[in-house]
Amino acid sequence: MKSIIFFVIAGATFLFQSCRQQPEIPVKISRLEQSLFNIPIESIAESIPHLKKQYGELFDLYCLRVISIGTPDESGFSDELTKFLTDSYMYNSFKRVMEVYPDLKELETGLGRAFYNYRMEFPERVIPSVYTLTSGFNQSMITSDSILAIALDKYLGNTEDMYFRLEIANYQRQTMDRKYLLPDCMKAWIYTEFPYNDSIDNVLTNILYEGKIMYAVQKLLPATPDSLIFGFTSAQMRWCRNNTEQMWIHLIDNKMLFSTNHLTINKLVGPAPFSSLFTRESPGRAAVWVGYQIIASYMKRNNVTLEALLEDNDYGQILAKARFKP
Repeated sequence: MKSIIFFVIAGATFLFQSCRQQPEIPVKISRLEQSLFNIPIESIAESIPHLKKQYGELFDLYCLRVISIGTPDESGFSDELTKFLTDSYMYNSFKRVMEVYPDLKELETGLGRAFYNYRMEFPERVIPSVYTLTSGFNQSMITSDSILAIALDKYLGNTEDMYFRLEIANYQRQTMDRKYLLPDCMKAWIYTEFPYNDSIDNVLTNILYEGKIMYAVQKLLPATPDSLIFGFTSAQMRWCRNNTEQMWIHLIDNKMLFSTNHLTINKLVGPAPFSSLFTRESPGRAAVWVGYQIIASYMKRNNVTLEALLEDNDYGQILAKARFKP
């Protein structure tokens, strides 16, 4: 089984712009948050076996790794679960989730279309079972080899009062909105299926890996604006388009491309209010846009399937064959 990956992705869209009937596969989302918070308090202990049966691996992951109350087999678990479900802040977050997402038909349709495209590109790969939950404002996406679970309390809208009370930074709140939800789902799943794997861990390998992920998500969500896929505002997206050449020259002139310094790598591809190695006007992760442009150039010039691209870790060859000229 693949290692479990937890994504803190600040940030997936309901912009289904085409009026044409688009092909899709059926996606039915199971709502763990409803199953939990609708249990009568006096019935929590006796409901645990049913929850284990209904949600299987996800219930174990959720309790152990997300809300950190242990596993259902541990003594005292029912007391810990009761404390969690009766915590006023957790219950209020559940109520807000139900107000913002009374049903998930739109998301199910969006995922159905995205996973139809996914099946066309990757016919032998698993399409996950999809769940929603509340994470206590921790992880946005929880995945394993067959599970995609979405923390809806991380997508209540960037003006959500609870986010301000939690003092969540502006750049993080920006993507805690329903319009980023669908791209974040597909990013999380592609990250899980094609994890970063390179013996040379430097700036180039990281920006090209991230660029591959963004390119793949764009192919799976062709009607979704780039700004939502990258987690940028429209203004930030314009900045990236207008400064691609300058960013590339800056990386080369300052000999950053082959740097293995983890601080440098994180400043270029990690979440941040802006890219400190460029300008304050740049968005955090702006270098990922450069990586994406290199990948797009590579795919334009080479007859390669999307799956072959994602499985290819020879980033030096990808750069050479891209003949990138911003």
